[in-house]
Amino acid sequence: MVARCGFAPYDGLKLDIEIEFANELIGIQRFGFEGSPEAFKSELSAARTFGFMEHAEVLRAQGFALGSSLENTVVVSGQEILNQEGLRFPDEFVRHKALDAIGDLAIAGAPILGMYYSYRGGHQANFTALSALLQDDSAWETIEMS
Repeated sequence: MVARCGFAPYDGLKLDIEIEFANELIGIQRFGFEGSPEAFKSELSAARTFGFMEHAEVLRAQGFALGSSLENTVVVSGQEILNQEGLRFPDEFVRHKALDAIGDLAIAGAPILGMYYSYRGGHQANFTALSALLQDDSAWETIEMS
C-alpha cells in the first residue's frame, strides 16, 4: 500500500496521521492532533523516533542513525522493544510520525492553518504533499493574523 497524504481546510492546525507496519508491536495506529503549544508539549514532544534493530547495521554503514541510542530512539527487535523503560505512550510510534509531519510542514515558511492527513506517510511523502500544495496557488492563501 502506498502513502496517501493531503490537506483540507480547517480553522487551526489539525493532523490525522495513520501508520501501518507488519510488525505486530506497531500494527495499525492512528493519531489525531489539534495544534496548541500545550498539546504539543503534552502529546507529541516526548515521542521518540523508532527503528528496527535488524536495520541498524546497514543504516550506520550508510552514514545514517549515527546519533541514535536507546536514550533517543525506540528500538524494535522482532516482537520486543529493547528500551528498558518501554514506550512513553502506548501509540508512541504514530505520535512520532505526527511530530515528523509538524517538522516537515514547517518548511512552508509560515504556520499552516488547515488539516493535514497522512496514511503510511513519512518525510518524503510529507515533503511531496507540501510541495504540491505550495505549487498550486489556487489551493492556499496567505492571511494576516493579529
